[in-house]
Amino acid sequence: MKIKSKKPRKQRKALAHYKPHQRSKLLSCRIADFLQEEYGIKRLPVRVGDNVRCVKGDFVDIEGEILEIKKNLKLIIKECKLEKVDGTTYYVPIHVSKVIITKFKGEGKKMDPLRRQIIERKLGYEYVEEELKAPIKK
Repeated sequence: MKIKSKKPRKQRKALAHYKPHQRSKLLSCRIADFLQEEYGIKRLPVRVGDNVRCVKGDFVDIEGEILEIKKNLKLIIKECKLEKVDGTTYYVPIHVSKVIITKFKGEGKKMDPLRRQIIERKLGYEYVEEELKAPIKK
């Protein structure tokens, strides 16, 4: 979605009022090279439970699970936390553009059907996991 105003206040308001189908486009990020070769796509929307690796900022090369997705397009990652002076720890929100997906939530078991539909739609053909572990043209 294109933001029409140049004013920061209106841009923040527009981002806050996006609908879920518009937000998922903004919440998509790159996937790791080995996953790109396996599935044949470069970007997918991030979900809670995915494992991601930070590629920019203070937490470079730290890999962890996504615990929460904030409304301002930031992720709460399990391993990205800091300690305050009084001893309490808090999670540092990290922007979606600064991470790469390294493992999907249900990758060990069967993949999430909605995520499989996204991959099939992007590729243009049906992906069969159980039989061949390879894409099949329709």
